[in-house]
Amino acid sequence: MNPGRTQQRIRWVTLAVLIGSAVLLTILDSTGTLDSVFGFLRDPMSFVSDWTSSQTDVVADVMTGPRNLEAALEEISRLETENETLRKENEELLEAAGENQILRELFNRAADTPEYRRITADVIGQDTNPALQSIIINKGYDHGVRVGMPVEAARGLVGQVYRVTNNASQVALLTETASAIPVRLGSTRATGILRGAGRGALPTIDWIDLQYDVQVGELVTTSGLGGKFPENLVIGRVIEVERNEAELFQRAVVQPAVDFNNVEIVFVVTEFNTVNTEIFNEAP
Repeated sequence: MNPGRTQQRIRWVTLAVLIGSAVLLTILDSTGTLDSVFGFLRDPMSFVSDWTSSQTDVVADVMTGPRNLEAALEEISRLETENETLRKENEELLEAAGENQILRELFNRAADTPEYRRITADVIGQDTNPALQSIIINKGYDHGVRVGMPVEAARGLVGQVYRVTNNASQVALLTETASAIPVRLGSTRATGILRGAGRGALPTIDWIDLQYDVQVGELVTTSGLGGKFPENLVIGRVIEVERNEAELFQRAVVQPAVDFNNVEIVFVVTEFNTVNTEIFNEAP
């Protein structure tokens, strides 16, 4: 063995170890783990104890995870219940506000015509008979309701009482084909007979004299002629005029002011002033 070559090899190995240590220390310092290494070298037991404690915390977190998830699910369920309760309360408030608005409109209508006597009634059903367009109200004979009495809502005329029981009544709508109501136009003051056209169709005013220049948009009200309806009950507005100079009369299509599918509260007009014309039916 050559002693000189052996010493040279030891020097190269020592140099490589030093260079490797320097590189390793540089890497550890750049990654922030150099302090941990020094800590381990200074006090191996403390380092091992700290590492074991951290791992124990990780295991504890894993074990308590399901409990935290269960608590979170319970909180979500509670919040969903509270949200549903608040939604129902909001709907109830909106419904109450809508009902109050209807009552205010009815009150205003009653204040405009204090000469009429009225009974307030709730709509409790729609007639399912396809041959008759009508609604059912919760006031009847015991409350003073009689066949033939006019029925109006806050926005205008609904129809006429058709049948009566002790505590309920059936009201034929003005759109019913058998309906015939004397009416007057607001601007031209022309008169005619409003006739229902049946389900899905709009009523029309017949027998309007050609001398009147009827315009779209004119207000249509009851005329009071015939004594079956008080005058000035709103019915709707003219949306179309059918005029032919070759004929003696013209017709007008009317859009009712009342939405019959959504009416909830009505007035039954039990008493109103009429002009007595019976004397003119007697022979001279």
